[in-house]
Amino acid sequence: MFFSTVAHPAQQTEYYKKTTIKLLSDIVDDAEFAITERNFRIVNRLHIGKAIRDRGYPDYPDYEVLLFCNLNYARQLFDMEPDFINFCPIKITIRDNGENYLITATLFPQDTDNVALNKLATKVNNLIRDIVEFAAADWFVIYD
Repeated sequence: MFFSTVAHPAQQTEYYKKTTIKLLSDIVDDAEFAITERNFRIVNRLHIGKAIRDRGYPDYPDYEVLLFCNLNYARQLFDMEPDFINFCPIKITIRDNGENYLITATLFPQDTDNVALNKLATKVNNLIRDIVEFAAADWFVIYD
């Protein structure tokens, strides 16, 4: 029998967002590098914008999704809160908003009744934020 440790069942999902003027390919490359450097594995890539363009909407903007996971963290989180499966795999989205790209990642809840779970969720969320920061960083942008 399971007992939920989530303090607020109706809790809103939290996101971490950054914008960048980098090219989409550079954002994806940097995100993938940052993901693997933090010992996560990419489990899928979804090219939503391209798929919509391929179906007859040639002006549709870029929408990319990177899904990734670390099985050690997943096991620990699920052992403490099985409902956290709903946050896995971890998802980063990249979308063209017309002026720049918005990079968004879903974060794990950190305000449960379980102190150990909150500590681990905070650790993983910090890694997720680091990945988004790296993907958004303008490493090679030349300014006039």
